[in-house]
Amino acid sequence: MKNQEKIGLSIGSATGENVRNIGSFGINSCHAALWLREDLPRHFRRLREELGMRYVRCHGIFNDQLEAVAPDGSFHFEKPLTVLERILDNGQIPFLELSGMPGALARTEESVCHYRFRSAPPRDWRRWEELVEQFLHVLIERFSREELCRWYFEVWNEPDLPFWTGTQEEYFKLYDLSRAAIKRQDSRFRVGGPATSKTAWIADFCRHVSAPSPEDPSPGCRCDFVSTHAYPSDIAFLDGAEGEVRLQSADLLPRLLTRVRQTMKLLPEPVPLFLGEWNSSAGPLAFNHDECANAAFIVKTMAELRSVCTGSLFWNGSDIYEECGFHSAPFHGGYGLLNVNGIPKASFHAFRFLRAVSGEELSAVWSRPAKCLGALAAREQKTVRLLLWNYLDPEKENETFEIRIDGLKSGAVCEQVMPENGSAYESWLRQGAPEFASVAELSQLESASHPRRFRYSADAGISLAPGEIALLTFELPEMIEP
Repeated sequence: MKNQEKIGLSIGSATGENVRNIGSFGINSCHAALWLREDLPRHFRRLREELGMRYVRCHGIFNDQLEAVAPDGSFHFEKPLTVLERILDNGQIPFLELSGMPGALARTEESVCHYRFRSAPPRDWRRWEELVEQFLHVLIERFSREELCRWYFEVWNEPDLPFWTGTQEEYFKLYDLSRAAIKRQDSRFRVGGPATSKTAWIADFCRHVSAPSPEDPSPGCRCDFVSTHAYPSDIAFLDGAEGEVRLQSADLLPRLLTRVRQTMKLLPEPVPLFLGEWNSSAGPLAFNHDECANAAFIVKTMAELRSVCTGSLFWNGSDIYEECGFHSAPFHGGYGLLNVNGIPKASFHAFRFLRAVSGEELSAVWSRPAKCLGALAAREQKTVRLLLWNYLDPEKENETFEIRIDGLKSGAVCEQVMPENGSAYESWLRQGAPEFASVAELSQLESASHPRRFRYSADAGISLAPGEIALLTFELPEMIEP
């Protein structure tokens, strides 16, 4: 067995700023109709209570399953309203993606995904505008203008991919008609886009919304936020369960989003930037979503994007998910923080640890360079929380480190996410990867989903293997040597 690399970490003085946690801003679910189930709202309630996830985004509020537009073209919003009420009942707020072309309005029969997300532009553009306008009327009546001022309205999903079969010019027309219909109801309502994959179209979108258009002739900046998506893998989208996925380094995301932030200088005024979808890969049914190492990917990404993005919405909150059809195996490569049985994955704990590190940020300096290692520390009154990660880079060799915290006495409480301790996926593999787990097997997986808890030893430090994360909690000044 290879010896562990020894490395020290010094926790220093306050930086003068509070830690920004963009990870708790929001979370995605699959398509809106799944909110009519009883289990999905329960999953998202837990994400709100334990991870602080405030906003919820989902595809297809106008999909045919929700019957917003009847075959005769009349509008009926009972089921979309039920979806939104369930989100609000959880104490969460809609990040409302206006998408899914109703069959009665669609120009063609084209669709993607198992649940048939209709991707065609409307036959009659005026009818789309009327749909959005009447929907806003109903939302105001049901929820109030002041409530809707808390929401974000996003026009469509990934129009650069098969989710939209029109042209870029037609997407901009859809955006303009939607924005104009919303702003006519209340100029305070926040509208944005383009919700593209791999940060595509940002420059074109910024130029487009910087000047009036025939469909939306209002002056000034015609977007209240910019949203886009990024996944560090070699594909942007797969419409199905097949396809090999090659992971790329997490360093791709800060590069892409920093470039987006620079491009946004084309706008007449600064607006928020939201990373509206992201995960360690875009490919469906990829086991990197289930593995322990996804935790280190998440904390590294969120720590590095804190100064770039206003908020993030991770894809996805739950494995109750249907883009490729529903899968009932406890682990099947689903994107969720919770598996279909509601068992937390390592990724769940990553967001929990990130939320815990709050208050005044403290400097954290390694004794020597180690690019795979990261640390984030913060103080609330006398309590210090220190988040450590050892990122498993798919493009490089990785090492296990023995980390000593300079001056820290023994006794600090430590939680560590590692295979079979905070990451149940590896326990499922050891069970033989059963597709239908028994009650006893599910109980074992639930137990394995809890991180290892122990007391930090100044003599031994903490051993962190590639892909693992740890959260240390201690009190000042008694836990620090003078």
